[in-house]
Amino acid sequence: MIILMGIKHSGKTTQGKLLAESLNVPFLDLDILIEEQYSKDRKYSFRELYLKLGESGFRNLETDAIKSVKMNNPGVLALGGGTIDNPIAMQVVKEVTIRIFLDADKLLLYNRIKKNGFPSFLKDSPEKLFSKLFLRRRTLYNNVATIIIPIGNDSQEELLHKILKKLRIYNER
Repeated sequence: MIILMGIKHSGKTTQGKLLAESLNVPFLDLDILIEEQYSKDRKYSFRELYLKLGESGFRNLETDAIKSVKMNNPGVLALGGGTIDNPIAMQVVKEVTIRIFLDADKLLLYNRIKKNGFPSFLKDSPEKLFSKLFLRRRTLYNNVATIIIPIGNDSQEELLHKILKKLRIYNER
């Protein structure tokens, strides 16, 4: 399993799908796994689940979802942007050899989040709260990543090419 990590809107799902397709392996998105595991009668989005259950309840669902993934099988798994703040889930992630951090520029991410609507935990003071969140999570991601991919204004194809190149180099070591 290859793990894609990064801050919200860094491109984990988009690149995960492209990477899985190019490697001819399955793609999994942790947010979708969480939604599927919780939703019985009604479909809840991961944002709705976070609001309904609070952070603690959501992190429990996240842990259950990540533990359900067969980490020794081939595939690509895109983590949620906040999974890095879940120590139990991250213990499972750290067992996977290839952990790719999509390291996007703070302003780029902030503008993407702003465009798509701020999550509840950023509503009060979005710029200030995002800046603190970005710095803290970026440090955590850097500490657990085996491969770091800097993201700028690359096209999706250029970014995929960067990831595949780093994977080849990593696997040749």
